Amino acid sequence: MPQLKKSSEKFLASEVDGELILVHGDTGAFFAVKDVGLDIWRKLDETSDLAIISEKLCREYEVSKEQCHQSVQRFAQELVDAGFAEFS
Repeated sequence: MPQLKKSSEKFLASEVDGELILVHGDTGAFFAVKDVGLDIWRKLDETSDLAIISEKLCREYEVSKEQCHQSVQRFAQELVDAGFAEFS
């Protein structure tokens, strides 16, 4: 699995009632993240290794590795597409 890091571009992030709201400073793109997505976002502060993040989530949510890896990859791509993260 690739590495993912939060974008160095300007964006605002605010957590409200268990939901993270991301607003891209240049494009105005809006992204709301909660539940597993919020857990992934928080884990990006610990590591950029999506395989490690996926393994942790598999244990925490008791789901199959395949399902977890696919979900993490899909969410990572959504973050990249919206400009909030980048693959490295």
